Amino acid sequence: MIGRTDFLRRWRGTPYDKAERNCWWLAAMAQAELFGRVLPAADPALVADVRARAEAMATHPARAEWREIPAPVDGALVLMGKVAGAETHCGVYLAQDGGLILHTDERHGVVLEPPLELAAAKRWRLTYLIPA
Repeated sequence: MIGRTDFLRRWRGTPYDKAERNCWWLAAMAQAELFGRVLPAADPALVADVRARAEAMATHPARAEWREIPAPVDGALVLMGKVAGAETHCGVYLAQDGGLILHTDERHGVVLEPPLELAAAKRWRLTYLIPA
């Protein structure tokens, strides 16, 4: 596993790319490099199809290996969406600087944002998961 400071220095500001550097790519890499956890590979076709992405995030067999928690903890996988069970975006919660979510999007690339600001700006519900 790599140090958090080095990881963030290397990736922060990296531009978003639908095919290769999307939110799942970043979450999977952060989980692996910072927390030693392996997330399943994502089908690149899911990036373009929002409904299929929401369904995959809700029903993928690997979801059973994670459990929802009421409040974030360091390393929690964060699923984001307008409706619970239909999340279309993800990131990783980092318990630093008051708590930040590491994620990437088209407008900003790889960023760290406070959960409340991210949820308010996008009107998203945040679901925090940890390994079961």
